Amino acid sequence: MSFPKDAPDLNKVMAAVGPEVFSFFPIGSLLNGTSPMLVNTIFHDGLFQCLGQTNNLNLSQCQHLRKINDDQLIALIKKIVEIRAASNPEYSQKEERRQSHDCSGMAICSCSTKVTHLDLSRCRFLTGEGIHFCLKHTPNIEQLLLSSAARFDATEVFAQHNTVGALKLRKLEYIDLSGCSRMDSIALKHFMAGIQAQNIRSFRLLDLSGVSSQIDDDIFGTLGFWGNNLESLSLAGAKKVTSFGVGLISYICRDTLKSLNLRGCEGVNLAKLLIADGYDIMLSIQANIDANHRLILPTNFVGDSEILSTNGFFAALCNSMREMINAHSNVDVLIDASRHYMQGYKRLEQRWSNLWGGGERREERIFGQLEQLDIGMIGHSGIKLQGCIAIIAWLNGGRLRQVDLCGLDSILLSDLSVLASTSRHRLVSLSASSSATIPSTINSLGGFFHAMKNISELDLSCCDHWDFGRGGDGAMIVMLTTLRSLKLDHTNINGPTVRAVLAKSKRLLRLSVRGCSNLNSNDLHLGNRLLGLIDIDCRDVQQIQLLSKLREVCPFLLRLNNRCTALGAKMLRAHRSNFLWRVGARERTDNKSKKRKSSGDGVVATSTSSENGADNDDFSTFTNRCSTLWTGFSQAKDTEQEMFACKTCSMDGFGRFVCITCVKLCHKGHDVFSMGSGTGYCDCCIFTPCKCLDRGPVNEDQYNDLDHILDIAGLSEVFEVPFDPSVFNVRRGRG
Repeated sequence: MSFPKDAPDLNKVMAAVGPEVFSFFPIGSLLNGTSPMLVNTIFHDGLFQCLGQTNNLNLSQCQHLRKINDDQLIALIKKIVEIRAASNPEYSQKEERRQSHDCSGMAICSCSTKVTHLDLSRCRFLTGEGIHFCLKHTPNIEQLLLSSAARFDATEVFAQHNTVGALKLRKLEYIDLSGCSRMDSIALKHFMAGIQAQNIRSFRLLDLSGVSSQIDDDIFGTLGFWGNNLESLSLAGAKKVTSFGVGLISYICRDTLKSLNLRGCEGVNLAKLLIADGYDIMLSIQANIDANHRLILPTNFVGDSEILSTNGFFAALCNSMREMINAHSNVDVLIDASRHYMQGYKRLEQRWSNLWGGGERREERIFGQLEQLDIGMIGHSGIKLQGCIAIIAWLNGGRLRQVDLCGLDSILLSDLSVLASTSRHRLVSLSASSSATIPSTINSLGGFFHAMKNISELDLSCCDHWDFGRGGDGAMIVMLTTLRSLKLDHTNINGPTVRAVLAKSKRLLRLSVRGCSNLNSNDLHLGNRLLGLIDIDCRDVQQIQLLSKLREVCPFLLRLNNRCTALGAKMLRAHRSNFLWRVGARERTDNKSKKRKSSGDGVVATSTSSENGADNDDFSTFTNRCSTLWTGFSQAKDTEQEMFACKTCSMDGFGRFVCITCVKLCHKGHDVFSMGSGTGYCDCCIFTPCKCLDRGPVNEDQYNDLDHILDIAGLSEVFEVPFDPSVFNVRRGRG
């Protein structure tokens, strides 16, 4: 089979298509050359030479590639190395094509690839041997994604290879081991020893969510050798991790740790870790409450101290500290244990500092640099968390941007007021669904809502102690005019308050009021005024009008009651089709065949019938728009897309990601990196002023006439009367 003389340059073809070109071929075809397109030697070897030059090796985007096993991965890397290092590029004789590659006796192979981003997520047949061989040939790797590689176990493989020599991955920044259920403390220790983690100074992010439930505090001894550069750590579901281990890594990395996920860590008692700081805060308040308020604030505070001194912040903080101490009968024992923890942390840091060779630390307190915190469902039912949120907010100094408090049993209203007041300019996402809020002497929510005027995402579902009815403090939620997403499921919110929220929150995209018995379908729209909502959930709400009315007043509605509208289904199919085109994945087009069909011009295409599919021409205008306008706020399988993290905007943890369009437009010039692919929706509109949400003209004049709506809700005074800080000191009566 001869290669045409007038054929295009293969290098240009590879550069235009990218490394995804090899996803068009099954693994067996790649290794054996059995595909008709790989029979030609020049094309076959040119393909592997392209893979040898690529920086991104991704085997997770296509279902057939995720079936790769250890032997196939080793053969694939060997083939890339052999062809890339072949001495005779013309291959005039078959026996001269390549030499057999054998590096079994070497810790690091000299015939390395240029891969910096390795994505083996959801490759469930990899056990460890192939991963180690792959890392041996990628010394410049920066990101390693192994999420949901359920059979990966580093205990035997890496322990065996460590006798030959450890890998030297000095540029490694990000490791994702989420969902690797066989990774326990021992396996993680062998894995870190195998990559010489103590010599990695660039390491920043580690995701251990969903690993073995047997993981315990022993991992923090291993993590301590990494130095003080860790920026993001996820331990979600680690039930045996205790307060000592969390405090240790938080103290060792106190200068850099920005994201911490402790969701479901049942053994962590935050009160035992923080109560000594709470006691010191209360003493400081008592000594300086009548003097200079700045003496009470932490040295790392980044907000406006004058605003705090006038909005009742110190009264709420003092109340939280008092309630925290009163909630524990053995407070002296807990304070001694907390101080003992801190002394142990300092001794361990002094012992490890000789290995780091680092300089002086700027920060003295834990949690001082946190921007993302998830402590949902932390601890067990016997642990009392009163005051813990306020202490974390005080230690943090107002840097928190995202906080998740879902399912906590004991949260004070004063805790939330302290959190909102300290982080008022930065907090954009707060989730407190199913949290049991404890009433206290500081019981007004006015300061809480007044301080959160920049919030974009708020979830207060199932908060039974919050009064969202007319005349209740919760009705002040209408003050939040920057909301993008609001969830108030199973609360007592009433119709006038919902209509006021819709009238004031012009940027609102998602509204969920499922199970709100005080509402009816008439409360979810403003007559004939057009709304920009794309996701509404009003299940179990009294239906007076047909839901078709909502589709009329919400022309961009993609999802209604957790089901796609006609527009939403069409957009989702177009999104899925576009994604499959970008990654070269195969899609079943009918019930009989899984093979792709070829169009008339010879281009491999995924054909879709006009009845079941979406015409791409109809969506040509959406190519420069955020993927949220295609997928809505859905995490269904068809929402799969490329995921990117942005360090500049603190979007590099908790499952948050930026779509491929927003990376090019909204985050141009930012510090971004790829997180592979997965399902979900783009969070750019939550954390940043997204530039890709232009959906067409909407009559803004329809939002201007709000007096009538606010009068009906009884909330006009909220926007006319300045905030009165005395609400913190007077308990509001209930009618």
